[in-house]
Amino acid sequence: GNWIESTSNSYTFNSLSSNTSYEVKVKCVDSLGKNSEIYAKNIKTASYVNPSVTYVTTSVTSNSIKITATVKAGSNSISKYFYSVDNGKTYKNSASNTYTFSNLSAGTYNIKVYVQDTNGKNSNVYAKTATITSPTLSSYIIGKYTGTQGDNGLYYHSSSLSNSAGDNSYRYAGSDPNNYVCFGSTASTCPSDNLYRIIGVFGSQVKIIKNSSIGSMQWDSAETTVWKTASLNTYLNGTFLSSLGTYTNKITTTSWGVNGNDSSALTPSNMYSLEMKSTYSSKIGLMYASDYGFAAAPSAWTTNLYDYDGAAIKSVNWMYMGLYEWTISRSAGNAYLVFRVYYAGSVVNDNASYACGVRPVFNLSSSVNYVSGSGTAADPIRIN
Repeated sequence: GNWIESTSNSYTFNSLSSNTSYEVKVKCVDSLGKNSEIYAKNIKTASYVNPSVTYVTTSVTSNSIKITATVKAGSNSISKYFYSVDNGKTYKNSASNTYTFSNLSAGTYNIKVYVQDTNGKNSNVYAKTATITSPTLSSYIIGKYTGTQGDNGLYYHSSSLSNSAGDNSYRYAGSDPNNYVCFGSTASTCPSDNLYRIIGVFGSQVKIIKNSSIGSMQWDSAETTVWKTASLNTYLNGTFLSSLGTYTNKITTTSWGVNGNDSSALTPSNMYSLEMKSTYSSKIGLMYASDYGFAAAPSAWTTNLYDYDGAAIKSVNWMYMGLYEWTISRSAGNAYLVFRVYYAGSVVNDNASYACGVRPVFNLSSSVNYVSGSGTAADPIRIN
């Protein structure tokens, strides 16, 4: 066979097959060119040890899965880690033993992990599952409030928040918070007719208002101020409710405050305390005059609703639409006057037989879950 010459008493043969026997022969030559006897020996190369993945742990949030791999090197060191959450259809590689998949939806994911060593040899594939459970919509929104009033546009109306409702609700306020939600559609782009906005969280329920008016209607064609018998109530809890199809199951029956005051020369908190003195239960209602008031930044809460037409207030009130639109709040001492938002921004009482814009309001069931979305108009919150 071929001999390899060297001036050293050691030599390494590379690129041999693993677990294979080789006959090694050695001889030496002196300075006169005389050869020694040939020494022969059979030597078997060691078996190549592939790397291995011995354990995988997962850490799950509402929209992400963090994977951590425990591995063992074989004959060579580990160079790459490969991670999959779609049962191995696609892999992400990394030099780290941890990897986080983000922007995931709720569901069960089939995770697979393997590693590769510096010689290009792969390990076993370690498989397990991890499940993302969607939070309830109410807990998701409350989670956006981090303890500082105004965080993410949310205000916690505890008794210690000056001029607030004091009902422990979480309400959105300001010029344009990220409180958009898509209701009644699963289309990739939410149709404008299905776009709503979140007024706030009341207990475990989320209260939403349609982003656009469904038309100009009379509060009551009979010119009364009793919401129970009002023609608008009949329409909202009949024709409109039916138009929502199966999504009506996501709406909970609400005890609406249907009282009010003779005048809108009241702050939002004062109006709120009067509105709730009389109630009526149904699924669909309208915004309270106080809802409109509290949608403005707290700097406005010491102002009477009658004076909400100031530019400084309108500019920080996301609920202001520049429309004539009805509230559910009536003028308690008058048989035919109901409060409406004036197109200029103030709250005034007017004849119930007038035609004004209508934005339906309702509370979602506490079982409704958050699925995705940042809450902007272009990326509204999606629910289950």
